[in-house]
Amino acid sequence: MSRMAQAAKNSGLIFVGRGLERLLRIAVVVVLARMLGARGFGVYSFAFAFAEVFAIFTDAGIHTVLVREIAKDRDSAPRLLGSALVLKAAMAVLAWIAAWVAAIWTIPAGEPLWSAFAASFLLFISFRVHSFRMIFDAPFEAGLRMRVPVALGVGSEIFSTGCLIAAALARWPIPALIAVQLVTFLPGCVILAWYFFREVKPIIRFAPREWAGLLRMAIPIGAANVFLIVYTRLDLLMLEWLSGDFSVGMYSAAYKLTGSLTIVPTAIAMSLLPLISSSFEAGDREKVGEMYRAAISLAMALGLPVAVVGVFLSKSIIGVVYGPEFAPAAAAIEILVLVSLLNFMLYVMTTTGVAVGKAGLFTAYAVSLAFLNGFLNFMLIPRFDFIGASWATLIAEGVMLSAGIMVLKPVVGLPSGGAALRAVGCALIASLPLILSPAHVSVNLFVSAVLYATLIIWGRGVTPEGIEAACSLLKPFYRQSRGNWSK
Repeated sequence: MSRMAQAAKNSGLIFVGRGLERLLRIAVVVVLARMLGARGFGVYSFAFAFAEVFAIFTDAGIHTVLVREIAKDRDSAPRLLGSALVLKAAMAVLAWIAAWVAAIWTIPAGEPLWSAFAASFLLFISFRVHSFRMIFDAPFEAGLRMRVPVALGVGSEIFSTGCLIAAALARWPIPALIAVQLVTFLPGCVILAWYFFREVKPIIRFAPREWAGLLRMAIPIGAANVFLIVYTRLDLLMLEWLSGDFSVGMYSAAYKLTGSLTIVPTAIAMSLLPLISSSFEAGDREKVGEMYRAAISLAMALGLPVAVVGVFLSKSIIGVVYGPEFAPAAAAIEILVLVSLLNFMLYVMTTTGVAVGKAGLFTAYAVSLAFLNGFLNFMLIPRFDFIGASWATLIAEGVMLSAGIMVLKPVVGLPSGGAALRAVGCALIASLPLILSPAHVSVNLFVSAVLYATLIIWGRGVTPEGIEAACSLLKPFYRQSRGNWSK
C-alpha cells in the first residue's frame, strides 16, 4: 500500500472514530444542558475549561516532536518513548499540583471549586485533550496506524457516556458527574498502555540529557500550544469572571456544537504531519507545497457548508438540540460557525508549519494572539456578554490565519486565492434554497448539498491538487468496497 493510500485509510479511520466520539459527546452535552440548566451547565463547562489550561503542560509540544522524529527514524522509538514516558509523568504530576493551587487561589469555595478539583484529573487520563495518556498514541500516529487508539477512544466514550447519563439521571452533583466522566476513561487508558508497551518495548530510563533534547525541540511548539490553549479557553474563563455561570452556559452550548466539527481537519492533519515531515526531510519542497495547497483547499471546501448551515439555521439547531431555554445561544452559533471555517484551514496551516520547522515563528504570533483575544474579550464581554466573546474569537482566528499564511509563504507558497473565491461563490449560490425555498428544511438541505457538490467540482472551487488528493484518498475505500461486494 502506498503512503498516500495508507494516509487515506488512516485519515478515514480517524474521521469515523472521532466522529463517533463527537456524537457521543454531543449527546452528553445535550443531556447535561437540559438537566443542569444554563447556570449548572456553565459550572460544568468552566471546570473543564479551567483544567484544560493546565493540561497543555503535561505535553508542552513533546508529542508532536515524538511523532515527527519517529516518522523520520522508526528505530529511535524505544529510546525516545522510554525517556519521554518518565518526563511526561513528572510533568503531569507538576501540572496537576499547579492546577489545585491555582483553583484554591482563584475559584470560590463550594461547587465550582470541587468541580475544578475533579476536572483536574483529566491531566492524566483524558482521551479528549492533552494528557499523560496521549504518549501512548505516538507510535501508532507516526506509523499511520491509529486503529487501536481510535477503537479504544470510541469504546471509552461509549462507556463514559452511559455512566455519565445514568449519574445525571440520578441527580448526582456536578463534581460527582465530572469524576464519573473521567474515571470511566481509566480502563481504556490501561488497555492502550498494554498495546503501547507491546508495540514499542520502550527503554524506560532516567535520561536528563535526552529530556533536555526533547524539550529543546518541543519548546517552540509547546510555547505556542500554551498560548493557543489560553486563547481557546480564555473566553470561557473571562465570561465566568465578568458575566457569570449563565453566560458561560450559553456560550458553551454554542461552542461545543461548533467545536465538535474539528473532527474533519483533525483527521486530515494527523495524517498530514508524518507525510509532510518525511517529504520535507527528503528535500522535496515541491511535494510539500502541493500537499499544503491540496489540504487547505479541501479544508475550506468542507468548512463552507458548515458556515452556511449554521448562519441560516442557527435558531432551528438550538431549538432542537437544547430547547427554548438556550434560544439566545443561536446568535453565538451564527458567529462561531464562521470561526469553524477559519479553524478548518488553521489546522492544516499549523500542522504544515510544525512539519517544515517553522514552529518558532508560530510561537511569536500565538503569544500575540492570546493577548489580542484577552484584550478583545475585556472590551466586548462587558457590553455584549457572550456575543462579544464570539466576535472576539472570530477576529482573533482571522488574525491567526492571516499571520500563519504569511509565515509559511517563503517555504510552501500561498494557498490558491482564485479557488478560495470560487468556493465562496459556490457556497453562496448553494445557500439560495435555504433562503428562498418554502419546502421543508430537510429537502432544502439536500438540494443545497447536491448543488454545492456540483458547483465546487465543476466551478473549480477546489485546486487541481485538492481534487487529485481527494481522489487518492477515496480510491482505497472505493476499491475496498468493491472487493467487499464481490465476495
